[in-house]
Amino acid sequence: MRGRPLSEAQYDASRWIVEPFRLFDCCMENDGAAAIVLVSAERARDFPHPPAYLLGGGRGADNRHAASSHTAPNYATADFRTVARRLYEMARVEPSDVDVVQAYENFTGGVLLSLAEHGFFRPEEANDMLTLENLSAPDGKLPLNTSGGHLAECYMHGMNLIIESVRQIWGQSSNQLEDVDVAMMIAGPMVTPVSSLILGSEATR
Repeated sequence: MRGRPLSEAQYDASRWIVEPFRLFDCCMENDGAAAIVLVSAERARDFPHPPAYLLGGGRGADNRHAASSHTAPNYATADFRTVARRLYEMARVEPSDVDVVQAYENFTGGVLLSLAEHGFFRPEEANDMLTLENLSAPDGKLPLNTSGGHLAECYMHGMNLIIESVRQIWGQSSNQLEDVDVAMMIAGPMVTPVSSLILGSEATR
């Protein structure tokens, strides 16, 4: 969707898929391929690019994830509450340390829940936090999906989001932030098991 800006009027005029989601709330359909090369920190230093270190990764679900969502104790959840806590403990960072987020967008509602459950804001603060100004690179408070994500780049089941996290640490994104040391990728909201990872620059070692 690069070079095809979406206005509020165009969004509002787009067809319903199922309320509350319109056409542009749903991920794209496309073909493609992506790959991640993971090596030890020692070996990574021998490659041309600076390393993007895996500081932490978490996978799991909220309680009773196997039960119908209608009987779950937390009805409105993306299932990251326990995963996010373990992720931050492993990576030894806090939400305030994260410079940029790449969030899996199967539908836009899952992104809102995911960000809240990773501690970037409380649910009641969503309207104040989720503004174009706050989410845009390079100057937003929480730059989000800087390559366009699944809504505007491609739907690569989260692989493109990991690659964009690495690009930000390398300084090679098409929407580059200045001095990215901590990048987060959030995957698969609302479809358990969910997962997240945090990557870091050399400054985080």
